Amino acid sequence: MRTATLALSAAIALLSPPFLLPAATAFAAQDDTDRPVAIRAELPITSVTLYRGRAAVTREGKTTLGFGVFELRVGPLPEAADLDSVQAKVGTGGRLLEVKTETVVKPSPTSDSPRVREALARVEAAQARVAEVERRMANNAAAQKTIDSIAAKVSDDASKSMGGSLDPEKLRTQLSFIESERERLTAAVLGLKKEAKDAAGELAAAQNALAAAGGAPPIERFALVTVVAPEGGDIPVGVTYLVSNASWAPTYTVRGDPDKGTLALEFDATVMQATGEDWNDVALLLSTSQPTRAANPREIGPAYLEVYQPPVVASRMAPGAPAPMMAAEMADAAPENRPGSPGGGEGGARGKRLAGMAANADVGGTGPAVEYRIPRTFTAASDANAERRTRVASIDATPQFTLVARPLVDPDVYLRARFRNETPFLLLPGAARMYLGSDSIGQAALAETPVGGELELWFGKEPRVTVKRELVAKRGSESGVFSKSKGTERDYRISVTNTLARATDIEVWDRIPVSRDEKIKVETREMSPATATDEKYVRDAKPQGLLKWVLSLPARADGKDAKPATISWRTRTSWPEDIAVIGDVD
Repeated sequence: MRTATLALSAAIALLSPPFLLPAATAFAAQDDTDRPVAIRAELPITSVTLYRGRAAVTREGKTTLGFGVFELRVGPLPEAADLDSVQAKVGTGGRLLEVKTETVVKPSPTSDSPRVREALARVEAAQARVAEVERRMANNAAAQKTIDSIAAKVSDDASKSMGGSLDPEKLRTQLSFIESERERLTAAVLGLKKEAKDAAGELAAAQNALAAAGGAPPIERFALVTVVAPEGGDIPVGVTYLVSNASWAPTYTVRGDPDKGTLALEFDATVMQATGEDWNDVALLLSTSQPTRAANPREIGPAYLEVYQPPVVASRMAPGAPAPMMAAEMADAAPENRPGSPGGGEGGARGKRLAGMAANADVGGTGPAVEYRIPRTFTAASDANAERRTRVASIDATPQFTLVARPLVDPDVYLRARFRNETPFLLLPGAARMYLGSDSIGQAALAETPVGGELELWFGKEPRVTVKRELVAKRGSESGVFSKSKGTERDYRISVTNTLARATDIEVWDRIPVSRDEKIKVETREMSPATATDEKYVRDAKPQGLLKWVLSLPARADGKDAKPATISWRTRTSWPEDIAVIGDVD
């Protein structure tokens, strides 16, 4: 009796439409035929791995099954889902046999709506026009092939008749006919291509109008997971698939305070998702990998050398036919999370829980990609016009603040900060909102900085430190008795004044000309102070004629005018009288 009852239940399940399948319950069991029992499995979205361009969505839950083989129907999946990417896993108590997908097109609902009937008529008319244009294009392609055959026959006959019975007037008539037909068919192709484009646009517009009127047949996609349950029970089941229309991008807020010597970097993720399904309280993992890119390099093809053959001049050929506020932000804003508030503080369970939610992301990944696991759940409705932010990490760096002056090209002094990325976070390229103290100074672009790499940030102008560059003197000269040479001497001076109430370091840059010919000599004399001696400058910049000084400017004394620091040097450039020199500038 029990077996018959189970068989009847299975038969009813199999005869039910896909959208009416019974949900998995404790009563779902296998009949005696070992044929899979089709049931629905309601699996909520529990986690999302978000890439820069798409997302891997995971639905998980426990399904109560009896003894036997079952086909679990999971879905419907969103239209943005890549059905080829669907994977499944089965936990303790069951074994995975097969994963496949199914697309179900429901019949269009009958409607007496004049709007639906009008939209259907437009679709049918547009489809007929598209078919007609395709037919005419096929005929044109066939006609072109016929003309090509005639041209080949005429050419063959003319070759055989050379020096004998060749009729020039007849050949001329035949060639004229072939040429005119090719011109006509070519012009027809251009017109047909435009008609095909217009017809395709008209059909797309009609289909959109039909969908807006509610007359388009709905399409549903499902993942079908076949599971064997040797003993039955509560079996964990998970389904993962890739979806498009989802992405994330790093955004930063940088707060620098040179007076205190501190720099704070807030690393956020801006999430965009319009996948067609909402993410409610999901575990979010941000990945820097890009699964759409090829895993292998492109192949190198052979390069052939051949004897050049002049092209054969032929008659003109016609072209072929067509063929909401985030959880961490709520925790920061909530009164009970402030120090001294009831229920807050580090001692209580609630305080520990909120502190965990506001913690930095966990960093993972074993290959070239890095993963950031957000320590709180994330909610984002499917909306192409909305962006959500969530905090990845808050980084307190130990920066080196330095003023930089390049008076040859800019009269202002700028503030630069450099620090080493000693965190476990790969800092991706992104836009940064810059703050100096409490003042916003605009946006900057952060370069990708690996763990252990050095990051350079600019905080704009520092008006309390000034710089002035002067060409003090310029003298021309000639020397030599038998071989005359010309020369130019220049004296330079740079003055730097610090009006800050604290001492500061400054890099000052300038240049001397670099000779590319041994006949042109460049000398530097009486330089005070000496240029920098750090390895990177001496190796990379100094050979290019770039001058760099590092000065330590004392703080301005109270009640006194700031005393400028000075840099001075002299250059002499000389060359033979019989040559002309270009590029010699002040």
